[in-house]
Amino acid sequence: MFEAAIRRRKPSAICNQFGAWRSVFAGALFFLGLVPAGDDAAAKDARTELACSICKSLVAQMSGEVNQPFLFRSFEPANGGSALHPTLENTSFTYDNSLALIALYGCGYREEASRVADAFVVAVETDRHYHDGRLRNAYRSGPTAAGPEGMLLPGYWNAVSNTWIEDGYQVGSATGSTAWGALGLLAAHDETQQPAYLDAARRIMDWIHRATLDKQNGGYFGGFFGHEPTPERLTWKSTEHNVDVYAVDRWLARADEGGDWNRYAEIAEAFVKDMWDEEEGRFYIGTLPDGVTPNVTMTGLDAALWPLIALPGVTDKVASALAWVERNHGVPGGFDFNDDKDGIWLEGTAQAALVYELTGYGKKAEPLFQTIAAQVSPGGLVYATAQDEITTGLQVGPNSAPGDFKYFRLPHVGAASWAVIAALGLNPFIAPSQQRSEEEDAPCLRK
Repeated sequence: MFEAAIRRRKPSAICNQFGAWRSVFAGALFFLGLVPAGDDAAAKDARTELACSICKSLVAQMSGEVNQPFLFRSFEPANGGSALHPTLENTSFTYDNSLALIALYGCGYREEASRVADAFVVAVETDRHYHDGRLRNAYRSGPTAAGPEGMLLPGYWNAVSNTWIEDGYQVGSATGSTAWGALGLLAAHDETQQPAYLDAARRIMDWIHRATLDKQNGGYFGGFFGHEPTPERLTWKSTEHNVDVYAVDRWLARADEGGDWNRYAEIAEAFVKDMWDEEEGRFYIGTLPDGVTPNVTMTGLDAALWPLIALPGVTDKVASALAWVERNHGVPGGFDFNDDKDGIWLEGTAQAALVYELTGYGKKAEPLFQTIAAQVSPGGLVYATAQDEITTGLQVGPNSAPGDFKYFRLPHVGAASWAVIAALGLNPFIAPSQQRSEEEDAPCLRK
């Protein structure tokens, strides 16, 4: 995705990083069968160790003042190697950071997770151009504060052209990415009861409903690509995006009885169910740009998996959907993003592990955790891929080259966060308070 897109404890950061890598190594020994597997309790303990070690690595990356809003850089250089491409050098993707804050809350690092949620609030309130509640797909990484021109966006100086370059995808607003920002804020509200988080989530979803709802045919469009003031409207619809909208609206309906959230959730739910192909036993990735015709030629692992844990009305489809995923996305050790099976997508492999766990196929998750434990970088994050690069079949933007959206073997906050979420067995589409017992609260801080 290169050219087009792809709190403290600072004195002890080095110790934390060493401890994190040691814990990962211990967990890997268990998963790889070099430590005898006793029972389910031992497997759960090993997963918790894996989750906690990754969370500690995330915390060690945080800088700035204790309570300062913060956003994680999404990708790190591989094994301390060459610098990232300029389009990734200072880039914090909204989706990745929402996952990171959910993971950190799950581990018990509430203050650190809240710093990320605070950054989303700043982003909603201080955009340099828009004042309608939308989030951008990405922001400038690191400690954040609203400057004279609002929340800083990623970019780089091109010495050849003598211009500042900003990526069209990163400054745009995809429906799914924006909804994930709202999911993260709702998780923060669930954990802290801070009204600012709920208010920001409301504003985000109000924008999604106004700007991306297809009032004629139902469902939500892909969002907007490109720079203000006139970004290009994306007229295709994504199954994954509509799952995200459904989850946020259902969550808001429980947290805010005054809104019309259930009606909007039902629109998204109806679209997702319409994307079900009974003959093949799978969810289509979405529609073509007409917003109606299913895209039958492309596949996406997340679109195939997420409905199974986000929509309660599709439980009868779990067995056939998982069988289809295994046939079409399964590769040795894990799962690929699409059906060309050119490598392991670690983020999606963690998603599959979680779906197996939450739908009654827990035994199938164990080999996936073996793969994840073996793909932790020296810095404690999970690589985006097990290969040098994998394709997705998707385009970064409406005018970019077909299939130019790729993943590379770089330590990835998104993959690391999904690994934590899966290892802890957390459903990110549901409020943490609805699925966590008191004994499971703050598991990493009790160690």
